[in-house]
Amino acid sequence: MNDNQVFGTSLLNEHQHLSTRLRSIDRDLYEAERLLNGDLPKSDLFEINSDITKEESEELLILIHAARQIVCDLHSVLGLTTKRENVRSWLLGHLSIVWTILEDCHAEKLKGFGEISPDLSRALDPSIDQLIEKVNLIRKSSTQSAFR
Repeated sequence: MNDNQVFGTSLLNEHQHLSTRLRSIDRDLYEAERLLNGDLPKSDLFEINSDITKEESEELLILIHAARQIVCDLHSVLGLTTKRENVRSWLLGHLSIVWTILEDCHAEKLKGFGEISPDLSRALDPSIDQLIEKVNLIRKSSTQSAFR
C-alpha cells in the first residue's frame, strides 16, 4: 500500500510528520531495550546504572516488544517510509553540534554566568581548543573518506 492509498495526496505532509514521530518512538523504545538488556553506557562524565530487577526488566521488555510491534504494524499498514542513515552522515551531523557546544565552552563565552577567573581561561581554553581541533579532524576525515 502506498502513501496515496491511505492518506490521499493532500495529506502527504501529515504522513511525513507521522513517520517522523513514530520513528522517534521506535528509536526510543529500541534504546530502552538496549538499556534493559544490560547495554549500559559508561564514561568518565556520565554513567547509566540499572536500578531495575531482572524480573522487572523481563516484564518491561515484553511490553516494549509489544509497543514496537504496534509501531511496526503502523509502518506496514500506513506505508510509512524507513529512514536509512549512514554512520558518516550521523558523525557529520552530531559533530557539528558538538563543535557548536565546544565553541560556547571558551572562558570568554562563560562570562554570562558571572565573572571569569583568568586562571580558568588559561586552564580551560587550550583544552577546549584541542577538543575543537580533534572534532574538526574527525569531521574532515569523515568527509574525505567519502571521496576515496
